[in-house]
Amino acid sequence: MHLKYITCLLISLFLSAAVAAFVSLSQHQTIARAGGSQTTSLLASTEPTCIDEKLKVAIIGAGPSGLLLAHRLLASLPSFPISSLDIYESRSDPRLPSNLDGRAYALGLGVRGRSAIQSVDERLWQCVKNRGFECDRFRLHINDKINVKLRDTEAGAEPSVLIYQTDLCGALLDELDERSRTSDVNIQVKFDKNVSDVNLTSSMITIDGAVYDYDLILGCDGANSIVRAALETYSPPFSATRRKLPGYFKVARVKMPPKMDPSSVSLVLPKKGGVTAFFEPTIGGGGCILFACRDFDATPGDAEVDLGSALFGEGVSVNAEQVEQMIIETYPLLEGTDGLSDAATTLLSQRNGIADSVKCNTYHSRPDVTPAAICGDAAHATGGVSGQGCNSALVDAAVLSDCLAEYNSISGSSKDSKLHRCLKHYSAKQVPEGLALYDLSFGNDGITLPIFRSIISTLSTVVDTLFRGRCGIGRKPLQTLLASSSTPFVDIRREREKYFVEAFPSDEELKNQIDIYE
Repeated sequence: MHLKYITCLLISLFLSAAVAAFVSLSQHQTIARAGGSQTTSLLASTEPTCIDEKLKVAIIGAGPSGLLLAHRLLASLPSFPISSLDIYESRSDPRLPSNLDGRAYALGLGVRGRSAIQSVDERLWQCVKNRGFECDRFRLHINDKINVKLRDTEAGAEPSVLIYQTDLCGALLDELDERSRTSDVNIQVKFDKNVSDVNLTSSMITIDGAVYDYDLILGCDGANSIVRAALETYSPPFSATRRKLPGYFKVARVKMPPKMDPSSVSLVLPKKGGVTAFFEPTIGGGGCILFACRDFDATPGDAEVDLGSALFGEGVSVNAEQVEQMIIETYPLLEGTDGLSDAATTLLSQRNGIADSVKCNTYHSRPDVTPAAICGDAAHATGGVSGQGCNSALVDAAVLSDCLAEYNSISGSSKDSKLHRCLKHYSAKQVPEGLALYDLSFGNDGITLPIFRSIISTLSTVVDTLFRGRCGIGRKPLQTLLASSSTPFVDIRREREKYFVEAFPSDEELKNQIDIYE
């Protein structure tokens, strides 16, 4: 039963997406408000380029991947010539105090995300790191007296950084300001802007009834991506598979529970009921608790209301004081936690969170429509199962900007032709990684291994968990390997072939899949 709880929790963990640039530029920011929207206007300078060659670029989504993609595109000047860069975000500026609840969960930045950010420079990484909490320890609390250390800090290894999405985006925005102070490129981060349509035939984006044209449209807009929807409409045979993952979640911030290890992430199994609690420590002695539930009684009637129906059911009559008491009864380890009363109020006012998975056959548009591409959850969402959503999105942004930096090295072609060649190169690099991460996250996706291979797989997993590769026995558990290694996901997937019913595609098969427009 506990395995079901763990699976449910992992499915809903670490939602959401960004990566950085190679050099440091100075920046300036002006925030103007008009019609209830916020606009951050940034200017950045570069070497002269023929105005006819310069490109108007739109990034949809100002989450981590969209903001760090902006950093990287600025850094690629003049190899990638830009006249304007507009970044659209449907939510408000994350630096505003009122925007805390919408991005209350903490993201885990491992070696992949760290390396992507450091590709700008060490200064940007330190700016991000200073707003987070370093942690590599992980404990499973079976009850209030028994717990198992599943992961510990490795000697010589830099730990992961737990950071709220608001703080990560705030750091990237502040640095984007500072690095763009002296620029000829018009850069605007436009908050509270809903993109209602992306037309890849006319190269037009519709935002709040107004229409704008662009040379290149990049979607960093998550699992609900409107850019991905445009690719499905205007760029067949592009296709995407999206599904809702089982379970629901809610998140609240509290102070560090006094009965728990302040240096460790903790998974707390319930004393009763089906709601698990996942606690992440954060900077300043605080933390966030993610409550996850696969099933609950949506209509409890006269029966006693449990925590699952109280948090996730509709029309259940409970107040914050009752929910706080349910939390303490369900998780005795949380008794005495400062801020738990406020957390209960927050949980009751939150909508149920759900997670989606997304898998696409390629990440770019076909040659006869507007150049467009997607990255992060827009291209390959795993609902937090692997804990690599934000990290892989950051890597996507770095690779995409590297491929776009090849623009000026392509001769004898139109702007569109050169952009399409850059985007095709990006898909060739990242589609295999996205497919491999999907497999590593969901395993055989409901298909059962033959009995003998299933036994071998189970035994190998147990050995890996117990010995973790120490003394030459077993190897690092998959979650640890994903978080602490820069090994490509494709290589990890192929090394674990015995765990899967179907073989991972060969390089030639992957090439044929990606070349769908040939």
